[in-house]
Amino acid sequence: MPAGAQPPGLHGALTRNTGYLLSRLGMYAQRHFSERMAALGLTPRKWGLLNVLDAEDGVSQQQLGRAVGMDPSTMVAAIDELEAAGLAQRHPHPSDRRAHAVYLTELGQTTLARGRREARDAGAELFAPLSADERAQLHDMLLRMAQAAHERSDAGGPPL
Repeated sequence: MPAGAQPPGLHGALTRNTGYLLSRLGMYAQRHFSERMAALGLTPRKWGLLNVLDAEDGVSQQQLGRAVGMDPSTMVAAIDELEAAGLAQRHPHPSDRRAHAVYLTELGQTTLARGRREARDAGAELFAPLSADERAQLHDMLLRMAQAAHERSDAGGPPL
């Protein structure tokens, strides 16, 4: 890059805006995270589902959808895909005859462990310019912002 030249998308007229930087970095992070998950046959959304299932094995489809912010029709299709890949199974819910409980399979657990390693490595690359303290601070700030955005969306604002 010639002296004084700026990388594409990082012109000084753009980088003065924090929202723009966050959006730009989000696109970069999404693309690289998606590529890493695709190597395992996952999408970021499916990776999220596997994580929630690992934390709450046997959760109903409806509870799982709420946990990840997915509408019921999309949730059914996503679970169908997880089942077809052998990563999860539906069984009758133990306390609600009308519901299905979703469980991770052994392959789902193995795939999730690999996905978590990929996610950790992607994060290490993305956050390499930051110290451990800065990473913790950033995580805390982003979590607070995500929670506030979620509260606004519950109050009728745009969904998170």
